[in-house]
Amino acid sequence: MRINLLYTVFLSCFSVLHPFHVSVTDIVHKAETQSVQVSQRIFIDDLEQGLKKFHQLDYVDTYKPKDPIRLDSLIEAYLKQKVFIRINGKTRAFNYLGSEVESDARWCYYEIQGIAEVTEAEITNVLLMEVFDDQQNIVHFKANEVMKSYKLDKEDTYTTFKF
Repeated sequence: MRINLLYTVFLSCFSVLHPFHVSVTDIVHKAETQSVQVSQRIFIDDLEQGLKKFHQLDYVDTYKPKDPIRLDSLIEAYLKQKVFIRINGKTRAFNYLGSEVESDARWCYYEIQGIAEVTEAEITNVLLMEVFDDQQNIVHFKANEVMKSYKLDKEDTYTTFKF
């Protein structure tokens, strides 16, 4: 209990010093496995606020959860309502693989199978925009040896990459 209190105090102090709200999504098309692999980096304290609001919870520990499987279930449900990927004109559901903590962020991993080639990708990412007015979601997409990037925000929630 004391550790939880210290952690809460730490996060409260950190959120005051946390001047911006940003996530970074790295998407890579792997032709050899016919898959699109996604890694999304989200600040721990921001993710916690988003999960609490989305799931109407009083408390969520995204740093050292007592039940990591439950946390991943909460994250998966949240991401599936906030991130949408269309590949070559078709909306594709993703398989959530899990997450891990790295420093002050949690990396979330998911993938889409059965994608032989990518000529166009539309990414919608409204992650945390219901929590923070200044939320930015940076998307990097690599396909056909070409990397493209775009910054999404409340005014611009999706982008289309052509390869």
